Amino acid sequence: MYLKALLATSSLVFNCALIAQNLGQWSDITTEAGLESYSTSRVKLNDLNGDHWPDVILIPETNNRESPVVYMRTGAPERGNRPYFLKKTDTGLPALSRADTLVFADLNNDGISDAILGRYLDIYQDDYQPPEENPTRTAWLPGNGDGSFGEPLIIGSASPATTRAIAVGDVNADGLPDLYLGNWYERYFTGYEAFSNDLLLQFKSEEGPAFTRWPMPLENQTTSSEDDLGGRPTYGVALPRLDDGIPHLLELNYGRRWNRLYQLREREPLRQLSNTESAAELVIREPRALAQDITRRLHGRNIAPKVHLDGDTIRHGLYPKWPRFNADGTQRSPRQDEAPFRSNGNTFDTAIGDIDNDGDFDLFLSTIIHAWAGDSSDRSRFLVNQLSETGRLDFKSPQSLNVDRIPEIPAPGKPLEEIHKTYNQGDIYAELADLNHDGRLDLILCSSDYPDPPPHDERLRIYYQQSDGHFEDVSQELGLDHAGAGMPSLGDIDGDGDLDLLVGQSFNRLSADQRRKASMTSGMLTPNSSDEEKPRPSASLFLNEATQGRASLVLKLIGDPEKGVCKEAYGTIVHITADLDGDPTTPPSKQIRQVLGPYGHSGKQQMIPIHAGLGQADQANLIEIHWPNGDSLSLTDLPAGRHSIFQTNP
Repeated sequence: MYLKALLATSSLVFNCALIAQNLGQWSDITTEAGLESYSTSRVKLNDLNGDHWPDVILIPETNNRESPVVYMRTGAPERGNRPYFLKKTDTGLPALSRADTLVFADLNNDGISDAILGRYLDIYQDDYQPPEENPTRTAWLPGNGDGSFGEPLIIGSASPATTRAIAVGDVNADGLPDLYLGNWYERYFTGYEAFSNDLLLQFKSEEGPAFTRWPMPLENQTTSSEDDLGGRPTYGVALPRLDDGIPHLLELNYGRRWNRLYQLREREPLRQLSNTESAAELVIREPRALAQDITRRLHGRNIAPKVHLDGDTIRHGLYPKWPRFNADGTQRSPRQDEAPFRSNGNTFDTAIGDIDNDGDFDLFLSTIIHAWAGDSSDRSRFLVNQLSETGRLDFKSPQSLNVDRIPEIPAPGKPLEEIHKTYNQGDIYAELADLNHDGRLDLILCSSDYPDPPPHDERLRIYYQQSDGHFEDVSQELGLDHAGAGMPSLGDIDGDGDLDLLVGQSFNRLSADQRRKASMTSGMLTPNSSDEEKPRPSASLFLNEATQGRASLVLKLIGDPEKGVCKEAYGTIVHITADLDGDPTTPPSKQIRQVLGPYGHSGKQQMIPIHAGLGQADQANLIEIHWPNGDSLSLTDLPAGRHSIFQTNP
């Protein structure tokens, strides 16, 4: 029954023979696809009208408040059906400040993407000015199904705070999408105090989605340099399932503060409150009582130190002696050595996936580091989950998975060169995906905001995972030249089964020469441009044409909210078994994926449901789907291509 429904609702099934023949290259098709040059570091792909094609959303970053720009994917027969986009007018999206956060998800389970806006409200600044137009608070806007959105609906349970990250998922597995908001400092650039984050649990009301705020553990504690119990400046949040339980709350913190990982557990209430009980059976039955019941049922504790996710093992906070002098020999402002709570990461983003195909989910943390901060500043790194090996959640960071671009330290007795004292690694965004369909996850690393010279420059890099598990930078071989890489967003733009890339750009702190060269590459400047014409960053759309004929499996899962699984199936885990090497004498390989909503820094999101490369195979031997409510579904001999799978047969 499920297989019949799956095949009947399949769409955009691709023919392996039609995969582009320009092997080994990625092509910049920004202009060809109808996208105008747009200066932004934040971009998103999302299906706004339900046609299964990714649409483009570009988030403004000017000091003048502007509305996001939306392009809708359309067919273009005159272009051989190459990807093409038309600009959407009258979207209904409000003007944003450059620090607001916008994500898209089906919040009300109607099958249409809604807009979720996190307002950045630096309310304690002396010169604070509230937003000039509605909504003045964090809100959501119902999607109309055509790329436009309805009037904003305020989420009153969200704190008026410096919200800078949003994750969407179903935390308590009740079929209703929840929101996790990451907040920054209470007063930016003044002190260490930060707002606590907001976990907003959805519950049903007559007016539609309503939310109650779950109190974060220790959120009312004061900031202390010893244990740092209060709020921390959070630049990225995520809701991954890292073990057999419900999703975790992953909090990625700036200021070399420790990251947090909250392990959540549900307890059975003393008495289950229900929307169906009569007033005679339940004296207090208004929505507030139901909301309080939801929050009481959820318990959590920070396990990041226990599982080695809060930061690396260097906790001394000591500065090197040499950074007290600039390159020209003038003395810098002397820096006091830091207390332990300021001795770890400037962590921005995370990528989530099973990099070693062992059946559990690993992480990559992208972190900004500076030479002047010394070795107490954490580096970007893989965190490999030990659950499958040991039976308990824990993370290790093998040196063999190092993707640093730090200049090598001179041999003993040789003096340090200037690059050793001035280098940076501005790793702000990261993502994991199987880009070449060999059955191994690859790494997209987006670095920006610092003027390091080649080969240490800040740019878009793609690392292919090799057969021995290490990651190799293949950006140059793929033809990628994108300096100051901003937010990445993955999706299948041309329907051939591989993942293409929309990526933003940032020129913050890049040198004048670097800006000009990057603008020439993107087409924002031409050889005929005058010297007075200002270089500007530009978002770019890259078409992946480097799968070498390998096929993939793309699954769109549709949950049943009546069974406790939201329509977008957040938290569903899929096991995929396939003969990747084409050798019937060797055992088939297994891959694991999970459905994630928007997460990470600044609302990063992808349009990739469940995607897995099949290597030399043309089908998956076995698909095992584990819905978050405990239901499961198995399918055998599923051919390569794109399929929709319903939890309940429609």
